[in-house]
Amino acid sequence: MWWLLAALAATPTDDIDLMPKAVTAAAPAATEAEKGDASFRARWFVEDALNASTQPRDVPVPYPPTLALRWQNRASLDSRLSWRPAQPIALTLSGRLNVFAQDGMSFVSPDTIRLDLREAYATWQPLRDFYIEAGRINVREGVALGFNPTDFFKTRTLVDQSSLDPSVIRQNRLGAVMVRAQAIGAGVSVSAAVAPKLANPPPLTENDPIGVDPHLGAMNGSWRAEVVLGFEVADLSPHLLGYLEEGRSKIGLDASRPIGGAVVAYAEWAGGPEKSLAARAADFGKQTGTLPQNAPIVPADSGATAFRNDIAAGFSWAIAATLTLNAEYHFHQGGFTPADWSYWFSHPGAANQLWYVRGYANDQQEPVSQHQLFARVAWPRFLSPDFEVDGFAFVGLSDGSVLSQLSFSDYLSRDWTLAAFISSNFGAPRSERGSFPHAATLILQITRYF
Repeated sequence: MWWLLAALAATPTDDIDLMPKAVTAAAPAATEAEKGDASFRARWFVEDALNASTQPRDVPVPYPPTLALRWQNRASLDSRLSWRPAQPIALTLSGRLNVFAQDGMSFVSPDTIRLDLREAYATWQPLRDFYIEAGRINVREGVALGFNPTDFFKTRTLVDQSSLDPSVIRQNRLGAVMVRAQAIGAGVSVSAAVAPKLANPPPLTENDPIGVDPHLGAMNGSWRAEVVLGFEVADLSPHLLGYLEEGRSKIGLDASRPIGGAVVAYAEWAGGPEKSLAARAADFGKQTGTLPQNAPIVPADSGATAFRNDIAAGFSWAIAATLTLNAEYHFHQGGFTPADWSYWFSHPGAANQLWYVRGYANDQQEPVSQHQLFARVAWPRFLSPDFEVDGFAFVGLSDGSVLSQLSFSDYLSRDWTLAAFISSNFGAPRSERGSFPHAATLILQITRYF
């Protein structure tokens, strides 16, 4: 299952990201469906992705059988629709229908079909620089690429896709049902969002009897609210954030600053009272019925609440206007220490709960370890204008293990794209990445745009 292998998502933002996409989106080249009505736009494509993994390897802590899949094929229909029935009103719909075939799964099962409704919302613009949105909306915050401490609505948003690239994951994820208001002025922007509780939180892996589930419990399993203030000061473009959730509150700050004409430095921080990753995972497992009520916290932890900090800091360097390099440091205070990893590898008898903690971290899109490095390189016109190469790596500072991916995209024409993704887990068996079942995975993907 990719829910344990997917990486963290993030892309740089600025004040214009606060504006509704229905308002700011540039008009693409008109398709046949668009030519008849300028107020309606339809962008859709079909995609097929086949992945194959290396033979599962022996590891100190046995992994669940669902992690040891040798192959999977995903066929998808993806659509993004926007409609402006009247000048101050815009409607947006975005989703993907997937059909799966995979190792060890009957083709006729609840896991065969999955519908991912990413967004479905209305935008009302009563004033020139004031917007109100309601519906299922993707709210993205933060300036880093590999880990976004201030992206509070990123939790439980993962969907199936070929790339583990954080930038791709960030753009293709589930939104939350909410009401959001935004005001944008000269050098200042303010937004406020409230997401109500619509259902009880489901387990990490949930199945719908017919394979179609809006996942309202995952995205709206508790009351949540966020306020963001953005302004300009000394070329820093900072954002101040406040986040409130049932039993959890955080404050955050992010900022970026150009250094010369080719380098942009950026950083973001979030902090607040909360339990450690292991303790929160245990609480969530008990709340959703996955773990017994008497299950201990693993790795061993007091379960105490304390003020904990998350930090991501790095820079982006544009080289010769064709190559972009990003490097970052990530600190996740509630994550595993070297002592926690030693405990994790020393208790194989609790394998299911040990792996559950790591699955929970991925579901929340936060690092497992306290310290890691992240690097990403993007080369859009490699060798030819229609060929792109991208790569990234997460490096654990406690054990030196690495999760990496290389992707190659060939834009054959306006309508067809062929891509390949090679991901690898490097490290000793008793390391974060070396303990995953597969050393490498290859995904071949072909996409037809309409």
